[in-house]
Amino acid sequence: MPAMNIPPRPCLSLLLLLALSVPTMAQSAPARIVSMNVCTDQLLLLLVEPARIKSLSYFAADPAYSNLATRAQALPANRGQADEVMVLQPDLVLTSAFSASFTASVLQRLHQRVERLGFASTRQQVFAQIAQVAAWTGNPDQAAILIETARARIAEATRQLQPLVAGKKAVFLSSNGVAFGTGTLQDDFLRSIGMRNVAAEAGVAGPAPLPLELLLAAAPDFVISEPRGALDQQQAHPLLQHPALRHLHTHSLVLPERWFDCAGPWLADAYASMAEQVRVQR
Repeated sequence: MPAMNIPPRPCLSLLLLLALSVPTMAQSAPARIVSMNVCTDQLLLLLVEPARIKSLSYFAADPAYSNLATRAQALPANRGQADEVMVLQPDLVLTSAFSASFTASVLQRLHQRVERLGFASTRQQVFAQIAQVAAWTGNPDQAAILIETARARIAEATRQLQPLVAGKKAVFLSSNGVAFGTGTLQDDFLRSIGMRNVAAEAGVAGPAPLPLELLLAAAPDFVISEPRGALDQQQAHPLLQHPALRHLHTHSLVLPERWFDCAGPWLADAYASMAEQVRVQR
């Protein structure tokens, strides 16, 4: 997931003027919500009616990063700058703990309500983040439905997958040979269906490069990567064509990284797609 570019320091006099014009935040559910991060963008689109969403980050409408790009195209976009957010007079600003940090700090100094969402590295954290955004926005019932449905889909796909893949070895490979080791949602995903994550077993923590020698030594049964596209030369696919890998009996699976980048019910899509692909290749 891309990080929001750090914007130039805004004109503080303009921001102070805008801050004085913003009415005191009501105690009811926020009515003017702005998101500056693609993860909070998507949860807003799922949980909140469009009339209350005043702006989303410009990544929200990009299908490379967003699972709800088409839906986001109807809403105004922002680039995470404090002055453009203040003009919208929000009563709630959502962002990530890892992006737009300067803007978030400026907005808080101007007495804006800013909530930051962390990074989900387990299924339970995914569900907790859905519930957290629902609590901030006043939509707990909608969150409960999303979570219950996602849990049921994951449970069914897991039931189908475990007899087919339990004990087998797999690795997620991303751009430039980066793999996903311990402390990642990909690792939690593999463990939940009984698979061994060769990146984690090789000592990789978080997303980090996995040397070709270690990949060969691990001899994974499955390699999971992004769909092929125009940027293949920057992604894992060329690595998978390396002559040294030809003797490995490895199955290739395709799961978009955006299903793992942000907390949301699309995690269930990853389980369902994996189950279907494994059945076909069996």
